[in-house]
Amino acid sequence: MNQREGGRQSSLSQNKRTKLNSRNHTRSMNDTQMTQPSRALFDDEDRSEIRLASRKPLVYLDSCIWIDIAERFEPLSQKCRSFVHADKVLFPVSFSAVNEVLEQPTAEKRSRVAALMDELSKGVCFLPSDTIHQLEADLALPVILGAAQIGFKREEILTWIAEFAAKMKIQFPPSWNHADADKFIRLIAGRSELRSVKWIVDHSPPGQMRLENAQRMERYVQGMKDATAKSRSHFQHLAKDVRWKRLLLEERISIVKKRISPRMTKSLLGAVGPEKLLAMITAISSQVGEGGEKRLAQIMKVMPSLDIQCHLMADRVSNHSRKPRKQDFFDVEHAIVGGAYADVFVTSDGNLFDLLTRRCRVSSDHGCRVARGVRGLEEALEQIDN
Repeated sequence: MNQREGGRQSSLSQNKRTKLNSRNHTRSMNDTQMTQPSRALFDDEDRSEIRLASRKPLVYLDSCIWIDIAERFEPLSQKCRSFVHADKVLFPVSFSAVNEVLEQPTAEKRSRVAALMDELSKGVCFLPSDTIHQLEADLALPVILGAAQIGFKREEILTWIAEFAAKMKIQFPPSWNHADADKFIRLIAGRSELRSVKWIVDHSPPGQMRLENAQRMERYVQGMKDATAKSRSHFQHLAKDVRWKRLLLEERISIVKKRISPRMTKSLLGAVGPEKLLAMITAISSQVGEGGEKRLAQIMKVMPSLDIQCHLMADRVSNHSRKPRKQDFFDVEHAIVGGAYADVFVTSDGNLFDLLTRRCRVSSDHGCRVARGVRGLEEALEQIDN
């Protein structure tokens, strides 16, 4: 009995020593200068609300729908508000949604649409599509290696509106210590402006951002013209359906070469180092084979955003009579985010709706209902309510 008591006292003493050492270590860390001058703006504590938001039904609207319910359909906007206030649903925004608000002709209109976005999104935003695509590309290696569980949680691609274009980091001078950096980040991260589209559109130079949007759209249109010309040159002799399937395969192979393979190489390089990289690649190839269309389909199945992009490109490029439009850039951006990771994606684009509901099963296979127009939004809310 005495030995047990003595042992317990010794254990408690050890615990106290551990806590004291931990406190001293923390104090020492806080007093030291910054060794990594760049710090993420939002930490795990800031993301606790994001995790809760990711579990709600998420309804993603393209910009035309946002404008319609903000300006023409007041009863529907009130219904959306009541659903959000009752925690039945959330309407996250995205890079495209924020940028298209800035394209509106007057400050009054921009402010009105942005205010509705703030209210219905509660400050929640999808990460940019390029960031999502990097996360998806990182899933290829687990697929090839036959991992049992493959994927990431939806909360990982949601953030606060301030990061609509990129993840934010704060650069500190080397003279700052950890404690002061933490205090500063806490001060900034809690500000309501970082969760507001309205604040962005009211304080951003619309001319500069419109210029950047125009450049993005011009690059997209030129790329589509080049791809369509190549399709006309190489696949004009094929029937339209056969041409579409061939182009879909070409797009998927292109994604592997440009996005997936570099990410796989980077992952393997980090795991085994440059000296063993080729040996590791050879070992993997001998174990699982080089792969083919079946393997490609398996990989794309866990990458809904990238696969929707492939389907959209194949569809647009195979249609030789359709001229690419600047607006297509934003339409595609809406689809590869909302059509992949929302529970409901509401689009005003008839061609896009037709593709995602008839010729492409990616959205439905991943549990996303694609609806068209204001009426489609009303029907989706009724279904959620029931």
